Amino acid sequence: MKHGKIIITITFIVLFVTTIAITYYEYQTYSRLTNEFVSDVVDLIDENYPNIDTSEVIEIINSSDYDNNSDILTSYGFTDSDLSILVSLENQFHEQLLINIIIIVIFGAIIILGIYLYNLKNKRELDNLIKYLKELNRGNYNLQIDLNSEGTLSILKNEIYTTTIMLREKAEKELVDKQNLKDSLTNISHQLKTPLTSISLLVDNLCDEDVPASLQKEFLGDIKTQIDSINYLIIVLLKLSRFDANVITFKEEKINVKNLCIDVLKHIDALRDVKNITIHINGSNNVTFIGDYKWEFEALSNILKNCLEYTSENKNIYVSFKETNMFTEITIQDEGKGMSKEEKRRMFERFYKGENSSNNNFGIGMSLAKEIINKDNGKIKVDSTPGIGSTFKIQYYK
Repeated sequence: MKHGKIIITITFIVLFVTTIAITYYEYQTYSRLTNEFVSDVVDLIDENYPNIDTSEVIEIINSSDYDNNSDILTSYGFTDSDLSILVSLENQFHEQLLINIIIIVIFGAIIILGIYLYNLKNKRELDNLIKYLKELNRGNYNLQIDLNSEGTLSILKNEIYTTTIMLREKAEKELVDKQNLKDSLTNISHQLKTPLTSISLLVDNLCDEDVPASLQKEFLGDIKTQIDSINYLIIVLLKLSRFDANVITFKEEKINVKNLCIDVLKHIDALRDVKNITIHINGSNNVTFIGDYKWEFEALSNILKNCLEYTSENKNIYVSFKETNMFTEITIQDEGKGMSKEEKRRMFERFYKGENSSNNNFGIGMSLAKEIINKDNGKIKVDSTPGIGSTFKIQYYK
């Protein structure tokens, strides 16, 4: 509105200056034509009446009082035709001046009306936007906004529409996150319930004075195993929660794939040795990718632990890697039990345990591995055939 008042004020000033300029121009034209005509007539009078003083004639003409002084002008040789010309010049001047003023007034009125209508339209649109924003503040994101208008308000509308989409997506994500949190808490409580119940029963048995020392030792070993499982679960859950909160900063360092695989094999060697599984490594010493070594160590360890769990004794696991212009690829193939389509589809879901998984598997290791790989600009895919084995392909893009 303030902007509109400024435009109207400027318009009035421009019209006022234009009116003065046109009036001045018309008056100059009128004066020039009148003076030329009078000069011609006075020259004629001087020629016919050399002894007559023409100053009185000029004074009468300058006063434009022709009707009251027509007799005097006639005595000086002015004819009715001459007087008609003088009157006509004066009338033309006044008529043209009036027409110009009317045109300017009409033009100014059109401009002011246009500004008024424009401001009125903007006010309506602003009122609609205010109502729209009030609905957004109430949490109603299923609103439609007209984006067909042009001008400054259209930019504002586009920004508000973009904000609406972002708020809608955020609200939807929050609903999903709340449901995921609810599901996660349910799963966590379920995962903790089993080992805690087992520990409680074992402790009750230990309290029995008649339990032999050998059995007490066995019970204590079982309790330690359950505590280790709970400890592992809590550690992994804390890691996943840090991913969810997006508070983890990944390092960007050059990782040699062969060195990474060797370090991982040392870490899981005890698990491999229990089932006498041979792990074969094949790939160039120069294959690398950019990522966070500590987290990639965790991801690869979880994947190989999963392969060891599903692979029978005295079998093989094959790890190969290569580098292309687009990505670095690591392939892990086991000779395990394989997975069904449903297991393969849900492989990376949190707390999902396959049909043949052990009781110590909480179903979160593979989920964490995928989170880590995605963070380092990678993708993981699994292909599996029941009874033959599974193949994991990890690609880190450059």
